[in-house]
Amino acid sequence: MLQGCIPWQLSDHSQLQLLDLANNQLNGSIPKQFANFASMIEQNNGFDLGSTHILLTYSNRSLTPYSDRINENWKGKYYTFEKAIAHMIGIDMSNNLLSGEIPAELTNLKGLQLLNLSRNNLSGGIPADIGNLKDLESLDLSCNELSGHIPDSLSSLTFLSSLNLSNNQLSGPIPRDGQLGTLNDPSIYSNNSGLCGLPLNIACRNGSSGSAANEDEDSGLSYSTLGGFAFRFWLWFGELIFYDPWWITVLSCIDRVLNKIVHIIQNC
Repeated sequence: MLQGCIPWQLSDHSQLQLLDLANNQLNGSIPKQFANFASMIEQNNGFDLGSTHILLTYSNRSLTPYSDRINENWKGKYYTFEKAIAHMIGIDMSNNLLSGEIPAELTNLKGLQLLNLSRNNLSGGIPADIGNLKDLESLDLSCNELSGHIPDSLSSLTFLSSLNLSNNQLSGPIPRDGQLGTLNDPSIYSNNSGLCGLPLNIACRNGSSGSAANEDEDSGLSYSTLGGFAFRFWLWFGELIFYDPWWITVLSCIDRVLNKIVHIIQNC
């Protein structure tokens, strides 16, 4: 079982298309240099089955290159890939002790089809430009400490068919545009106390905030109405007590000013 930090020098493998470091005790942060994986940057790359470093995985207590067979967690299920791995591009670093933020630089790997960083201690937000990963089919960021909103750009991943963001600290409304509108399993977003909207059965605050605003507005109008009634009462009462043309003129001016104030408040 591998321990310690992930060496950034792995990014020197120019032909590396599948990196599998899952189920170890690796700690520290994800190297930003992984954005330099040349074979993962271009979309829809094809690879020669005879390539030396088609994929790199942990096996027999060493990092070993393979070119024909691997067992991989793909879209939430384990599959055995043989010759098909020549067309698979991905990173799996799940079930480790990794911490820190997901490097925004990883969104440069536009050829990625699989990204699994689940079951770590990753924090911070989901990179805002994750929508750059146009070929991404499977994304698993579950069981971390990720926070903030789900980026709207995630909706632009037209090939995304497997998503898991559960067991984090995400908040805000769930984007429902594009491909995300077809992913209706609520378990995808479960155990994020701040998330709201479909497919979760949790109403968003912004949906009720309009009602609250209306209630505040209605309250303001009620107070204005009561205030107007009070002034008019004193106007009438003052006419009874101080039957003086000058005093009536003053109270009439006050009444006109009040009417203007009430009119402004009602139009806000």
